[in-house]
Amino acid sequence: MTWIGPRVTMSMGEDHWLLRLLGRKNKHGVPANAIVLQLLVVNLLLLTRSFEDVVRYTQFSLLICSLLAVLGVIVLRFTHPKLTRPYRVWGYPLPPILFSIITIWMMFYLLRWHSGESLAGLGTALFGLLLYFCVGKPLGRSA
Repeated sequence: MTWIGPRVTMSMGEDHWLLRLLGRKNKHGVPANAIVLQLLVVNLLLLTRSFEDVVRYTQFSLLICSLLAVLGVIVLRFTHPKLTRPYRVWGYPLPPILFSIITIWMMFYLLRWHSGESLAGLGTALFGLLLYFCVGKPLGRSA
């Protein structure tokens, strides 16, 4: 996550004007601003909670993102059946459905037994969704 997290943040900064400071790279192509932001957030989390709580919080957030990505693939296949599929999944749609069921079960478990951390992860996801709609249209990238 240390490697990919800042690059996801950098991509968001490249796409949206409100986060453009995070989209900048230094002369070596490193997303330094995004790395510093991630470092600050991680340290803040670790200073305020136990390591296990932070892992549960991030786990719930990542489960939400994974579930939505897989559900997005299923929806895309139904809404745009004519698109070229460079990757095929054996047994489709069983693997993404099975993945979704297991992920929902894991999220239910976390919500039931670790409600505080899970609700904080859900709150973070909802804040991200709100931020997404508040920043408006992406900056000139085509889909």
